[in-house]
Amino acid sequence: MYSSSVNSTAASALSLLGGTSRAMTETVTRVASGRDVQKAADNAAYWSIATTMKSSNLSLSSAEDAQAFSAAIADTASVGMAAATDIMSEIQSKLILAKSPGVDKDVIGSEIGQLKEQLGSIIDSSAFNGQNWLKTDATQAPKVKSMVGSVTNNSNGDVSINVIDFDTAKSNLVAQGDAADGLLTRSYAGISKSGAAFDFYLLDAGSSVPNGGGAKEIALSSTTTSEEIDGMLSAVNSMMKGMTNAGSDLGSTSSRIGSNTDFLKDLQAVTDMGIGRLLDTDMEEQSARLSSLAAQKQLQTIGLNITNATMANSLKLFV
Repeated sequence: MYSSSVNSTAASALSLLGGTSRAMTETVTRVASGRDVQKAADNAAYWSIATTMKSSNLSLSSAEDAQAFSAAIADTASVGMAAATDIMSEIQSKLILAKSPGVDKDVIGSEIGQLKEQLGSIIDSSAFNGQNWLKTDATQAPKVKSMVGSVTNNSNGDVSINVIDFDTAKSNLVAQGDAADGLLTRSYAGISKSGAAFDFYLLDAGSSVPNGGGAKEIALSSTTTSEEIDGMLSAVNSMMKGMTNAGSDLGSTSSRIGSNTDFLKDLQAVTDMGIGRLLDTDMEEQSARLSSLAAQKQLQTIGLNITNATMANSLKLFV
C-alpha cells in the first residue's frame, strides 16, 4: 500500500514537471519570436483581426510605391515646366529688346533661335521612365493621367483605390501629332496693343497636323516690323500665362501626392503598432513568467528526486 502511494506521488510529480517543461518551451518560443499569438489556435479573434490588418498594410505599402512613382513623374514635369518658363521669359525679354531703335534684329533672332533649341532640350529631358507630360509624339494626344492616391478597405474587406487625376493637356508644350495640342506649337491669333493683327506660334515640331496656313513661327530678322514684334509679344504672353497655370497645377498635384504619401507612411506605422498590440509578446511579463517557471521546475525536480529516494529506501525493506 505504501509503495503504491509512493508510485502515485512520483507519477504526479513527473506529470507536473512535464507540464512545467512544456510551459517553459512555449514561453521561450514567445520570447524568441516576439509573438504571443503564433497561430489562429492561440487566439482566433486576434489572429483574424491581425491578418486582415496585415493585408491592409500590404495594400498601403503598394499604394506608397505607386505614389512614389507618380510623384517622380509629376516632380520631373514640374521642374521641366519651371525651367521652360524661365527660357520663355528670356525670349520675351529678347523680343522687347528688339523693339529698341537701332538694334541688330538678326543677332537677336539668332539668340532667340538658340533659346528655342535650349527650350526643346529641356522639354525632351523632362521625362521619367518614358513618361513626359510636356510633350506628345506623333501617335499620342494629351490625356488624363490617373495616379494612385490611397487604398481603403470597407467593412466587407473589399479594396478600393482612390486616384489623383492630372490632365496633361494643361502641361503639354510640344505636340508632334496635332500642333494645336501643344502650348508652344499651337498658333495664337489676335490683335496686338498697337492694333496689328497677328497669328504666331513658337516652335515648329513638324506636327502631323500643322497650324493653319496663316500662322508664322516666332523668329526675328532685319525685315521684321515693329508691328510683327508686337504680335509676337502678345502670343508669347498668352503662352506664358498657359505655362504659369500649368506650373501651378503641376505643383499642386505634386504637393497632393506628397501629402498622401506622408499620410500613408503614418497610417502604416499606426497599423503596425496595432498588429503588435494584438500579437506581440510582452517581454517583461514573459521574462517574469520564465523565471517563475524555472524556479517551479527546480522545485518539482527536487520533489521528484526526494520521492524517488524515498521509494528506493522503502524498497530496501523488502529485499
